[in-house]
Amino acid sequence: MNEMEGPFDLSLAIEIGKKRAWYVDGMVRRPVRLGDWVGSVADGGDVNFFTLEFNPHAHGSHTETVGHICRGHYPVNQIAIPWMQESLIITVHPSVKQDVGRCISWKDVEASIEASGGLQGATALIVRCFERIPNVADMDHSNSDAPYFHFEVGSKLAELGIEHWLVDLPSVDREEDGGALACHRSFWKVGPKESKPNPDTRIHATISELLHIPSEVVDGRWHLQMNVSAMENDAAPCRPVVFRKFTEV
Repeated sequence: MNEMEGPFDLSLAIEIGKKRAWYVDGMVRRPVRLGDWVGSVADGGDVNFFTLEFNPHAHGSHTETVGHICRGHYPVNQIAIPWMQESLIITVHPSVKQDVGRCISWKDVEASIEASGGLQGATALIVRCFERIPNVADMDHSNSDAPYFHFEVGSKLAELGIEHWLVDLPSVDREEDGGALACHRSFWKVGPKESKPNPDTRIHATISELLHIPSEVVDGRWHLQMNVSAMENDAAPCRPVVFRKFTEV
C-alpha cells in the first residue's frame, strides 16, 4: 500500500495590508468603479471585482529570474520549470560573525547537504534558516539584517547543477549590500556590476525567496511542485508544494 507524507505548502500568502520585507506597505485591494457601478457586494455591487496592488518581491513567497538583476525581458512565465522535480531540503543555523552579520558560508551549506543525504541528482535545493525563530511567518524583515549567503554558495550550487534554489529568507543576499547582489549574480553567472546576461548566464535557473517551511517538513529528499503564477514579470508569486511517498508491504 502506498502512503503519502504531505503534501506541504511552503508558501507565505500575499495578504491585504501584510508587510513582509523591503520597506513596502502591504498589498492593497480596491473595488473597480465604472461610473455608478462598483465591484463590491458589500458596497451594493452585483459581484466582487477587485484590483490588487502588490509587489511580488516584498509581499509573499515568490520566484524570480535573472531579469531581477539584468536589462532585457526575462519573465518568469517563460521559464520551463518542471512540473515535478527532485529536491533536497536542508536546515542551516546562521550565527552572527564579526563584520559580516549572519553570513551563511558554503561550508555551512555543504555540511547540511551531506547531513541530509547529499544531492543525489536533485535539481532543486530548499534551504531553511528560520527553524528556531517563533512566529516567523508573521515577521516583517525590513531593517532586520536577516541571514544571507556568501557569494560562494551561489557559484557552488550552480556547479552542482541546482537549477532552482528556494529559501525562507527575504533574499539570498544581505539586506544592505550596496547593490552588489553578489549571491544572485554568482548563482546566475552574471558578473559584478554587469547589467546584461553573458554566454554563460543561467537564464533557465530561478531563485525563490520568502518561503515558510513548517517544522514537520524534515530535512531530506522530497518531490517538489513549484507552482509559479504565470505573470510576465521578473518575479511572480509562487506556491512550492513538497511531498514524499513511502511503500508499506
